[in-house]
This record gives sequence, C-alpha cells and structure tokens, in this order.
Amino acid sequence: MFRYRRDLFRLGLCRPLPALIAVALLFGSGCSELRGRRRIREGNQLYREGKFAEALSWFQAAEALVPRFWLLWLNEGLTCRQMMVPGAHSADNQQAVSCALRAFDRVRRLRPDDPRGDQLYVQTLFDADLFPELAALYQQRLRAHPDDRAAINGLIQVNTRWSRPEEALRWHERRATLDPQDPEAQYGVGVFVWNQLFQKGGGAEMAAFDPRPDPAAADARPPRAGAPPAKIPPAPGLGDIVGSARIRMADLGIAYLTRALALRPHYRDAMVYLNLLYRQRSFAYFKDPVAWQANIDAAEKWRRESER
Repeated sequence: MFRYRRDLFRLGLCRPLPALIAVALLFGSGCSELRGRRRIREGNQLYREGKFAEALSWFQAAEALVPRFWLLWLNEGLTCRQMMVPGAHSADNQQAVSCALRAFDRVRRLRPDDPRGDQLYVQTLFDADLFPELAALYQQRLRAHPDDRAAINGLIQVNTRWSRPEEALRWHERRATLDPQDPEAQYGVGVFVWNQLFQKGGGAEMAAFDPRPDPAAADARPPRAGAPPAKIPPAPGLGDIVGSARIRMADLGIAYLTRALALRPHYRDAMVYLNLLYRQRSFAYFKDPVAWQANIDAAEKWRRESER
C-alpha cells in the first residue's frame, strides 16, 4: 500500500491536501478576476452610451471581485463625476460627489505615481465647493513641505473662491516672500489687490465721477456769491472698500508692483496696473479734489509709460 501511494505521488495523481487547496484558490481567484473584468467591460459600454447610473452599478458589482484593479476605480470615479451637478446640494448630488472622491482616493492609493488620481480627487473637491476639505489638504502638504508653491497656489485659489479675500491675500504675499526675486510673484499681489478694489467700490460709476468744481457752474454764479456747491459722489455699496481702508490696500498693491518693476524695469503689465491702482486710490479722495488730482496724475504717468 505504501509503495502504491508513493507511485501515485510520483505520477502527480495524488497531491498533499495543502497543494489541492492552493490550486483551488488560484483557480477561484482567476475566475473572480474574469468575472470582475467582464463587469467592467459592461460598465464601460454603458458609460459610452451615456447610461451613467447603469454603468455605475456594473462597476460597483466588480468591486468585490477585483478590488485592487486601479482601472475599475478610475472608471467608477469618472462615471460618478458625470452624475454630479455643479452647485447642486441634493442628496443625489452629494452621493455622486462621495462616490467620485472614494474612487479617486483608491486610484491614488493603488497607483501613487499616476498623477490622475490626485488631480481628479482635488478637481472633484473644487467642483463640489468643498473648500474646508481643500484648505485642510493644502495645509497638510505645507506642513510637510513649507515651500510647496503648488500648495500655496492652491490655497490662493481656494480662499478666493471661498470668498475669503483676506486669506487669499495673505497667501499671495507668502508666495511673493518665498520668491523675492520673481517679478511675477510681486506682480500677482498687485493684480489681486486691484481686483478686490475694483469689485468692492471701484466700478465705472466711480471712475466717471470728477470731484472738481464745475467751471461753468462757477461762472454762472453772481459775483461774491461764494463757491459753487460741492459735487455729491456716488454712494458706496454694502461691503465696498472705502476711505482709509481703500488707501491702505491700494498702497499695498502699489508697493508690490513697484518691486516688480525694480526687478523687471520694462514690465509693461506692472505699469498698466500701477495706472489702474492709482485710479482706484483716487476714489478715496472725492472730498479732496487736490489729492484726487494727484492720484489721477500719477495714474496718467504710468499709463503713458506703459504705452512707450
């Protein structure tokens, strides 16, 4: 009997039990992968047909079969993104956002060298207006690498879209400090300041107002009748930057643009924004026509410089 079993082992007809289990597991694993990939193909076809909800159900059915197949998660995330509605806050939209984020997070974990996972994860956060999560993500990167320019640029973008201009300005200045010899970094602060002043009380109505006394009105008054009445400037709106706050902010932008010009003397765009910033600064001096005129003269100087 012993000799008979030994012969069977030699012929490969009788294997130890652990080997049989290993073969069964390998065979079962292969079948699972085939079924998983078949379901992914079904999902891909439905995706191409624009049937995103049906495609998603096939991708989700493949998750347990091929959990480490990165392409499954990439396709699933892209499908969920197609189901997102920008600006919507419905339960269905939140579910689509969560689905996309979960899938792209798996992609970046399974394939850390592939930039698509991280890029699509961050873009989904932006598209869903998940600004606190984005700010936390970029802050985490800065804690690891304090001079990470991409993270700083991300925080500028996040805080600008989050309607937090003071924070956005702080990060603009941080970037300019990190690159003191980069004229574009200095220029970026000046442009951001101009945008804030323009959006908050610096529109066409202000630009059209001239606080100087009207000579025609003065000539029409009888002798010794006194000065003509002061003109009434346009009323500021809620949240507009006015008075000394406008002057301080304009001065900050002018200082950074001046640094940009010191680094690049023929920086035409910096001259253009110096012109625009002095005009924004002039709006704080509607009650002081002399100071208003000084700012307009400075603006004109830079306008002429930019056109040389």
